[in-house]
Amino acid sequence: MTRRRLSATLLACLALPAAILAGCGGGSSSVDVGPAAAVPENAALYLDATVKPTGTAKSDVDQALNKLLKTSDPGSKLISLIDQVGKSQPANERFTYQADIAPWLGEKVGAFFTSFSASGDGAAVVETTNPAQALAFAKKSESGATQTSSDGSTTIYTNPVDQDSFATVDKFLITGRQTAVKAAVDATHGGALGDSSDFKDAIGNLPDDRLGTFYTVPKTFIDALGPAALPPSSKAAIEQSAGDQLDSPVSGAVSATASSFNVDFVGGSSVDTPQSTVLADVPSTAWLAVGIGNLGDLVKRELEQFKNQIPNFDAISQQIQATTGSSLDDLEGSLGDAAFYVQGETRRSIGGALVVHTNKPDLTGRLIGQFLSLARLGAPAGAIKPIQLSGGGTGYQINDPSIASQIVEVAQQGDTIVIGVGAGSAQQALSPATKLGDSQPFSTASGQVSSLGTDFFLDTQKVLQYAEATGATSDPNYQQVKPYLDAISYLVTGSGSKGDQAEVRAVLGLK
Repeated sequence: MTRRRLSATLLACLALPAAILAGCGGGSSSVDVGPAAAVPENAALYLDATVKPTGTAKSDVDQALNKLLKTSDPGSKLISLIDQVGKSQPANERFTYQADIAPWLGEKVGAFFTSFSASGDGAAVVETTNPAQALAFAKKSESGATQTSSDGSTTIYTNPVDQDSFATVDKFLITGRQTAVKAAVDATHGGALGDSSDFKDAIGNLPDDRLGTFYTVPKTFIDALGPAALPPSSKAAIEQSAGDQLDSPVSGAVSATASSFNVDFVGGSSVDTPQSTVLADVPSTAWLAVGIGNLGDLVKRELEQFKNQIPNFDAISQQIQATTGSSLDDLEGSLGDAAFYVQGETRRSIGGALVVHTNKPDLTGRLIGQFLSLARLGAPAGAIKPIQLSGGGTGYQINDPSIASQIVEVAQQGDTIVIGVGAGSAQQALSPATKLGDSQPFSTASGQVSSLGTDFFLDTQKVLQYAEATGATSDPNYQQVKPYLDAISYLVTGSGSKGDQAEVRAVLGLK
């Protein structure tokens, strides 16, 4: 148990400051592959970062960390956290950052994984300025390790308790699972990820001021999950749906501004993901909101991709038409932009709604009526009753535990459909006192992904209010992280296209 903790500590001590205090760049013709030079080409996931940022990258991340860590000297704060870990080790394995790590730590640190099944398989690859000092530190922190293999130029040391290993090769210190360390050592002699033209092209197109790098090939990533995490039937469905796109690399970059941390992913084929026109109109009390542009098109695409995996799909389609009086194409075509939101400060007040713009109000109105007729067949008396909507339209409240544990309201007003949870949810969704689009957090967040359109919004301060109202304050772990959570204002994502590839951006906004 102790041995595993020490190995994880070594990786964390190197990766924590690296993953945050990072900045690197380059073009595809002269790209610096960094630790990828000691990563096997078949790695399922690769991450790297730079521990010694300069220029704008350094000033931006320093300002962001000032807010997140609530200190004017974030570097010292991170080092103090590392030192606390070092002091907690057995006497012969204690270390400090300045004395034991800083003298040999190079510019970049990376990590890779070749498998995620069972206990996983991966390693950290750290650039060093002094491989001998780096090796001495690894031996100190893994004092029980013994020499297990040597090819004449590289010796691998392994702890017999947990099979965690380490070695130095060229300018790298490699530490992790024994099989991964050996694979990394072998990669330095040929077959490294850093030698791959796909890898060089992918990271060469990332922003120069990025803090860190992400790279994977979806097919390899899925294979590495193993059958326990992804059953063969699900894996086959994904492979059939995505086709050759699974062979296209996906790369990502972490960057920072004075008030945010950003992650951008690029890969696959370009997609059309317009922002939902309904999203900004949900109540401003929502702390989670998800928008879907043209829901009908999305449903149609997904059914086309997966219909071969659905037994008797044609028979089901015919049954739907016989039951509803409308074809599947008509039903899909009736669905326009949509949004889903959650609100509430306590368990008793938690609720939300799905709001959908309908392109065929007559059709959807008839379907809602059919649904309610079916629901009434087995419902107790008074379980389903009409509700009055201030702007007209039709609405019903369903209070039947056999259908849902909470009150559900279904309504249509003009070209808007609402399925809400909680008494009064339909009216609030249709005519909110104030709209999400008018709130400051959402307005600021949407501006961060304006070129892509907002898909997802989370107001973290409202989430914290809910967490504390439901007992989080009594959790010591929550109290430890609360000062850092208090500095986060929102999480927002957007998606679209960058050239002929798909792009997704996630932004963590800071107060």
